[in-house]
Amino acid sequence: MARLHEEIASDDVALEAAAALVAQHGRYIRAIIRFQAKNEFLEEDLFQEFFLLLVAKPIPSNVYNIKSYLYRAVTHFVVEWGRRQARYDRCLKKYAEEFRFPVHSRGSASALLGGDDVDAAIRRAAGQLRRREAEAFRLRYRHNFSVAEIAREMGVDRRTVSHYLSAGLKRLRRVRAIE
Repeated sequence: MARLHEEIASDDVALEAAAALVAQHGRYIRAIIRFQAKNEFLEEDLFQEFFLLLVAKPIPSNVYNIKSYLYRAVTHFVVEWGRRQARYDRCLKKYAEEFRFPVHSRGSASALLGGDDVDAAIRRAAGQLRRREAEAFRLRYRHNFSVAEIAREMGVDRRTVSHYLSAGLKRLRRVRAIE
């Protein structure tokens, strides 16, 4: 029980530290996001996600030049977010084509298929999988989680998640070949 109280206290400290940092450097962080993302519509979402990242991984105490650190951290965050989004779009397009859903050549993942079609495609694919494979598949291809994030969410090792995903994809390919 004492350990739980320590974790809650450390979470509160991390939240307060992130809030103080954003209060002091919020405009600077937003400017970097706006410049790096080149999309004003994403600014608020990316800003909020970066705030959550600061809560989860506070700035180390040995950092003396906060602005320099923030510039590198925000730039890396936005670039990595773009890569994840591009990977998600590619995977979604691939599976949309594989399951014979209409695919448009332009736009993001949400534009590739209507929101209902994305959910239907993933439900249809997940219906062919075992329960844990389906859960990993849904987190990976619907919510764009990384393997590490899926492992944390499911409470298993990253290798186990990789196994679920690869076994699930093999099973889907086999089912697809039979059809």
